[in-house]
Amino acid sequence: MDIGSSDFDRSATLDDESCTYDTSRVYEIEFFDVGADPVTRQVKILIQVKGEEGRGVPGLSPADFVISENGRKLGTEANLSIDPGWTPNVIPTVLLLDISSSVEGLIPQIKEAAISLVNEKNQGQKFAIYAFDKETELIQGLTEDVDLLTDAINSIRELGLFDSTNLFGGITDVSGSWQDELSVDNIVDGSLIVFTDGFHNADPGLTVQDAIDAMVGTNGRLKKIYVAALNSPDLDRPPLQQLTFDTEGFFEAADITELKDVLLRIQAEIVDLFNSIYLVSYTSPITTPEPRTEEILLKIVGNSNLDGNARVSSTFNSEGFGD
Repeated sequence: MDIGSSDFDRSATLDDESCTYDTSRVYEIEFFDVGADPVTRQVKILIQVKGEEGRGVPGLSPADFVISENGRKLGTEANLSIDPGWTPNVIPTVLLLDISSSVEGLIPQIKEAAISLVNEKNQGQKFAIYAFDKETELIQGLTEDVDLLTDAINSIRELGLFDSTNLFGGITDVSGSWQDELSVDNIVDGSLIVFTDGFHNADPGLTVQDAIDAMVGTNGRLKKIYVAALNSPDLDRPPLQQLTFDTEGFFEAADITELKDVLLRIQAEIVDLFNSIYLVSYTSPITTPEPRTEEILLKIVGNSNLDGNARVSSTFNSEGFGD
């Protein structure tokens, strides 16, 4: 009787707990938005699919999703699809580089790693580059122009660095660089990548919680934070891990030669998470124009996660459908 089971049978009337699932599929679904167009009777549902460890699950097809409307599973006539190029989308990615005196002599390798990162830019992705020691400096605002980003990274100073690390202040300073939006009409899905080898030792009035609070967007959601840490005697891991609790995005390079790989791993996670956002679309069978609240249930076929976070239950108003 479960539309998400691998052996759903529309004629079943008794729940005997015999439904089967694919144990290799343990997915969570996060619901963002639903929209309906009365002219075309198209219903669109914006979701994100993650695996057990919170990593994005890209590459799902329309056949992986199943929807019921008002308690009845939709058939092939609903033309369920994942809209390609569905809506304007941007992936703002802010790179915040620690250039305090502890990394003096390592700046050329840091630049090389940062350039490798922007060269892996995904379609729709814009990078901004900031550097910080005792103060935060904008090196390059958000742009898709890789040549411009490369020139900006190469311009970062290598000498005259200060023995002061305003880590929490730097995060606070760049926190307003973008605002996330996750709707059927527009998607902005940003991330902050912080590189550091030390700890906050500047403004004693700032705490890691202040930095986290600053990263809460206008939509009330915490923006994604990743840390590329460089192992050193001064590296203070607990607050960095606290910053990345929501993304599990704390990555540590054993030495400067590993920084490039760490940044590219973070980039791969950012892209996978973006590509795990799906706009699932279908044609509603409703053809009566009177205003009415319709109920939607969306699941992933065979998903062995049976908790509430494995489904989307929502509604839309069908006013004007069938006119």
